[in-house]
Amino acid sequence: MHIEAPVRRWCDARAIPMPRRELSDEAALLIAAGHLQPAAREVVLNRFDTERAFPDIGGYAKLRRLSRIAEHEAPPPSADGLPPNPLQQAKAAADAVRGADARRKLAGFRHAFTLNRISFAAGVRAVRRARKDAVHLDLDERDALFDALCLTPLPVTPSAAAVAARTVARVAGPALRLAPQLAGWVDGHGAPDEGLLVFEDRYDVLLFVAGLVYDKVSYSRSVSSGEFDEQLGQLDLPTDLVQISADVVQLKSVWGQLRYAPGLADGTRSSELDTVWEELVDRVTALTRVGDLVDVADSKRPRRLSIESIDQQIHELVQRSGEREISTQSARRVAGQIMGARGDLPPALPDGTRRALPGAALPDSALPGEAPKAWKPAPAQPRDQDAR
Repeated sequence: MHIEAPVRRWCDARAIPMPRRELSDEAALLIAAGHLQPAAREVVLNRFDTERAFPDIGGYAKLRRLSRIAEHEAPPPSADGLPPNPLQQAKAAADAVRGADARRKLAGFRHAFTLNRISFAAGVRAVRRARKDAVHLDLDERDALFDALCLTPLPVTPSAAAVAARTVARVAGPALRLAPQLAGWVDGHGAPDEGLLVFEDRYDVLLFVAGLVYDKVSYSRSVSSGEFDEQLGQLDLPTDLVQISADVVQLKSVWGQLRYAPGLADGTRSSELDTVWEELVDRVTALTRVGDLVDVADSKRPRRLSIESIDQQIHELVQRSGEREISTQSARRVAGQIMGARGDLPPALPDGTRRALPGAALPDSALPGEAPKAWKPAPAQPRDQDAR
């Protein structure tokens, strides 16, 4: 728990010390909206305000994973002109198959997202009504939003093949003399650290932290109960997240363009960009403090939902007591009928007692060597007249 998270240090290290997790679909959509034009961003925010659902494709974070696989390029030929060894050929073939499969899946998800008739208006009258309510996204805007979702901040995870290959290189490499080939294949792909999230750049780190704050506040028990309505009413987290994303996306783009303008990179303009970055880091750090304080409130808040759930379960158990009693009586009656049919149980007398049947089996308590005793009811005990 960090009351003031070291966001700047995380961005510089391109890593966050925490177990692996992913952003919610809501946070991913708001971050993706930062890639859109200002008018489309407002539509996304209006849809959030009016609780208009976006297409559900089973999680937007997987789009970033698929896009990484789809964009993977084959390694360039060796400088010495030698043909690739069989191991490199096998890897190239496997990467080609994985890339083709990822592109096929992305195409299917794109179709399911952009042409979704449940989430987006279809038809002249429905589109007109959605435009009037400022919640309509045109087809090209949905396509741009899907492309932006493919850039959702997501930790870098080595593929299972790379991790397995590194294990083979470490264990069996010296014996099989495959270490040189395998070392080139899996260079830089270590086993993932379960306590560390590694990202491609500092921009992904900053957006991921901002998305975590949004999820932390949105799914807080204290916030959902209305405990902080007055305080959080002064914040507009969806708008904040979209604005942060838009600034980060533009800042990253400008820094990329500066490499083609060395005169600006060494001058005052680059220092102004550094100032913008510091302001963004400070803004996200301030939001993390809000999120962590909400965490503190949740940890001190009694789990009323759990108590209510237990109370409801007890109520249901008590309600089913009649069913259990009927079932118990039925089971006993059937067991008695089965024993009577087999001759293991004497028939019942009018008073409810039973007499022994000829050849009935001895009870389990009979001792060896004792003669069988006829079963008979216990004699009635004389009632004490003075007993009350």
